Amino acid sequence: MHSSKNLFVQGMKQILPVASAGIIDGLVFGILARQAGLGITEAMLLSLLVNAGSSQFAAVGLISQGIVGWPILVSTALLNARHLLYGLSLGPYFRETPPWKLSLMAGSLNDETYALKITYLTAGNKPSLPYFAGASIADYVIWNASTLAGAWFGTVFTETEAFGLDFAFIATFLGFLAVNLISSFHVKVAVSASLVACLAYWLGGGVAAVIAGTLTAVAIGAVKRDG
Repeated sequence: MHSSKNLFVQGMKQILPVASAGIIDGLVFGILARQAGLGITEAMLLSLLVNAGSSQFAAVGLISQGIVGWPILVSTALLNARHLLYGLSLGPYFRETPPWKLSLMAGSLNDETYALKITYLTAGNKPSLPYFAGASIADYVIWNASTLAGAWFGTVFTETEAFGLDFAFIATFLGFLAVNLISSFHVKVAVSASLVACLAYWLGGGVAAVIAGTLTAVAIGAVKRDG
């Protein structure tokens, strides 16, 4: 049986490939935050307190256009709504876990840590808070260190597109998708959600695409389970 310490270290090690892939994302976010007019402290507070890459990028994009206030709150809340689905997916594995521990776990739940945790659980491993804590802490430190580096040197790079850095965030999510396409059903769900997301993007932009694609995947999964 693995001790809590061993599981904690295991979680830290296994998140490294995923978290390391997000280094470019953190750098790009820090750079874009500075270019949008934010200071280093403000950019760091976004990463330290929000810890959700997609909504942070959305907020910075709106700020760069001079949009502030409730549009930022609404758009980021809608983007982060998918985290509720992450919680619902993981919840059944932690029915006996005290609420205060679940709250701490929820605060560190993001796309990267969810991808690792659900893969770990579906592989037949027992739920382990030390394992998840190790993964979450390592991911959090790497993301914020990357943001700091990007924000510090943010005024040096003026054209992220010229280096292809604007594609880094998308590439990370494509990597998550690729490793979880383990059956024809998963492929069908991915294709269906992608088509709906593309249509929603054409009709309503990025936020609409995220919401529509997520709901499509959830709906297909629910119908499949009930069937």
